[in-house]
Amino acid sequence: MKFIFLLPLLAFFQTFPRLARPAVCRRPIHSWLNKFSRKIISLLLSLPICEMWAGEEATSYRFFNNEMGEISEGVSSQSGKGQVVTAVQGGNAGVYTCQYSREESGEKILSGDSNSIQIPVVDSLLPPKLSLDPLYAFYFQGEHVTLRCSAPLGQKAEGYRFFKQSGEQIVEVFPHHKSNDQFFITAELGDAGIYICEYWRWESGRMIPSRTSDPVSISVSDSPVRPRLTVTPDHPIYMTGESITLMCSAPTNATVLGFRFFRDGQNTGSPLGNGSAQLPLLRMEIEDAGSYTCDFWGPEAVQEIPLEQSAPVQIILIDAYTPPMLIMDPPSKVVSEGYPLSFTCIAPWKTEETSFHFYKDGTKIVPGNTRSEMSSTERWPRNVFKIPEVGLNISGEFTCMYEENMSGRWISSPWSPAVNVTVIASSRVHALFWLRSLVVGASFFIINSLIFLIFHCCL
Repeated sequence: MKFIFLLPLLAFFQTFPRLARPAVCRRPIHSWLNKFSRKIISLLLSLPICEMWAGEEATSYRFFNNEMGEISEGVSSQSGKGQVVTAVQGGNAGVYTCQYSREESGEKILSGDSNSIQIPVVDSLLPPKLSLDPLYAFYFQGEHVTLRCSAPLGQKAEGYRFFKQSGEQIVEVFPHHKSNDQFFITAELGDAGIYICEYWRWESGRMIPSRTSDPVSISVSDSPVRPRLTVTPDHPIYMTGESITLMCSAPTNATVLGFRFFRDGQNTGSPLGNGSAQLPLLRMEIEDAGSYTCDFWGPEAVQEIPLEQSAPVQIILIDAYTPPMLIMDPPSKVVSEGYPLSFTCIAPWKTEETSFHFYKDGTKIVPGNTRSEMSSTERWPRNVFKIPEVGLNISGEFTCMYEENMSGRWISSPWSPAVNVTVIASSRVHALFWLRSLVVGASFFIINSLIFLIFHCCL
């Protein structure tokens, strides 16, 4: 009886309108939004939508989680629906409901709870490891690079995706998913950038991607210009005992710390140098023959990087030639002025193309200057040098040598042993003739006189 005065107040509340329950709280619409930074993070966004029954109006909405209580309150959108955006985490799993409200006569009137929806949340897949093979600080154009995306041990992967970041732009390397965990690149300048990867598998009819790998960087440089290898003197063939110098020259704008020389692929020396380096080969032996190349390295080579070697230079060696034999006619090595004289230079073996040269006192004799005649015998490797009439100026030391054409190079033999020639003047010859005649006549006279005296004495 003492509460009877409350009856008018209860009657007043019964006449106040009560809002209907929301018609439906739709299941979240799942969509994957990928936003990338240097480490790409993938967020799964859930958008619960609270929608009223037809004819109802709302000015605000409230969303509830059975574990966390009220999680959001917001105003109505232009469509008359309310929604909340939340990053899906393990703690977001649970049962969700919603309410809407509107203002009437300055009072907020709440609806009843909507139907509930269940949002299950699974842990995100662990990130894979992205590796490069071979691993270099930078790559030259044309080199082959393999990117390998490796899922953690025990993680099932049904496919892989590779991404490339250039500046702020992120693009997927393939427009479709691929099941292979490797991606091959033939390095070009446009391939430089930051790469990441992820793997994925199907869960309850949905493709679940992993977190992305740590990034790897690929730098691409212009193809290296070959160094230039030269040899001085430059011949197609060399003889043992000769000396040459190999020079390796780097491109004009290259920064060089050192050079390497190779013979038949084996390192023969690593001299330091700025723009070029030399490798002298002194008094070469047969084992010095081979194919020579060179390369260089610069300060950017923080690890062993395959460099472009120079074009090869072939060093061909043959044993030194045996000296020829020089024969003089007359063999006495003394000839009278005005008499003929000839020299024959004989090579130790027959050759395809041979040239002979004669020398007097170290100076080459030019045919014609001494009224000489030169002839060669094709059948034998020899050459005859003739002087029809010798003069007093012919006296001196004579030698000869031969040359052989080997692959376009005329290779010279050593000089022959020297022959010393003495020419006697014609007046001296005449005096000797008369002296000899006188000696012979006197001898005849003396002998005949002795015979006559002995014959008469004995009788």
